[in-house]
Amino acid sequence: KIIIILKLLYNDYLIYLILYSLYLGGFMYISEHKYLYVQPDIKVYGGPSRYIQGPGVLKYFGDMVKNYGVSKVLVFADKIVMDVIERHGLFNSLNDAGVEYVKELFGVTPCGPETCDEEISRLTAIAKESGCNGVVGVGGGKAIDTAKDVAYKLSSKLFIVPTIASTDAPCSSVSVIYTCDHKFKEYRFYPRAADAVVVDTKVIAETPPRFLACGIGDALGKYTEVPSVLRVGKPNLLIKPLHGKAPMLAVAVQKLMVETIFNYSEEAIESVEKKVVTPALEAVVEATTLLSQIAFECGGLAAAHSIYNGFTVLEEKIRAYHGELVFFGMLTEMLLDGYTHSEIIEMMKFGHRIGLPINLSEIGLEDVTEEELLHVAQKALAPGETIHNKYYSIQPEVLAKAFRVVDAIGREVAKTVPRRTFKR
Repeated sequence: KIIIILKLLYNDYLIYLILYSLYLGGFMYISEHKYLYVQPDIKVYGGPSRYIQGPGVLKYFGDMVKNYGVSKVLVFADKIVMDVIERHGLFNSLNDAGVEYVKELFGVTPCGPETCDEEISRLTAIAKESGCNGVVGVGGGKAIDTAKDVAYKLSSKLFIVPTIASTDAPCSSVSVIYTCDHKFKEYRFYPRAADAVVVDTKVIAETPPRFLACGIGDALGKYTEVPSVLRVGKPNLLIKPLHGKAPMLAVAVQKLMVETIFNYSEEAIESVEKKVVTPALEAVVEATTLLSQIAFECGGLAAAHSIYNGFTVLEEKIRAYHGELVFFGMLTEMLLDGYTHSEIIEMMKFGHRIGLPINLSEIGLEDVTEEELLHVAQKALAPGETIHNKYYSIQPEVLAKAFRVVDAIGREVAKTVPRRTFKR
């Protein structure tokens, strides 16, 4: 193991350049799945019972719910999202199908729009008192994760209607739970995902394009993470009812997801900027919502998402969303895994073309200290984090310096490929 650290003064920045000549015996990434990673072991697949996507599908929502034998649903979303689904016909479709519903605003407790026990208990009580046998969570990740826990507590049918394509949370069977004061509390795993995930791409096309870019960044974390898990043979993230390893489907889907994102993301972003549903947008929404879930839950996660968790210690400084930080984490994982310099640069150029951050300044950390980056690294390397799904160990000091290397490369790339900017 040879690690050469050169300290160079460049444009008033102290850059730590880490050159990996040999790293525990050589390069550790798997750029193409050329081998069969299925062993005689327990394999587990999980996902929504139905995934329905297309322009205008909310007009058919009521008939779909009725087919599940549901007579009354609790529908909750924040005020803006509630107006959006009203305009796109969700409630009219429930009326036409004869399905009763209770409308409730999400996040009206003192906690605000948070996935917390206070809001979960409030919505669960409303559903029980109203006699609802179905839960409809509408909006982004917070509302969606809340709906999962409410439906689990009620043992009811669960329907997810994402109105942005910024994460793969809609199709997963895990919720990220926070405290009322917005601090991370725990992950909650469920034995099943939603009964149906319904994605109206006309709704997605009307959202700010930055959200779609975030979904792409979140999905691309699996570019490095899934191969890492496969290489070490660790279990995937489907914890209940039985923990197991990745089926072959996860390997195939991860490759399809990556190819789709590389081929169609720029056109998809342009489609959202013009509020038009195109084949490229359909493909990328499916890749970031459904394919990404199969890749991460059925394949597994490694460093990129742990690095996101690490950056939460600087949340007061950060000016980036989940998917943007995951993308920066994935660039760092590429460096640690031994991807070539040219591969890292090409990934950065791609990221900038669709509006993703490639250096510390672009995530709001232009004046971050070495001590702060070390705290980020320590948080990312906490026991139980998926960053340990490697066959080599990572020390906090090395990870903190790796952030500086990515930052240095990213600053150079930014000089030649400007970052796409989004209108506010």
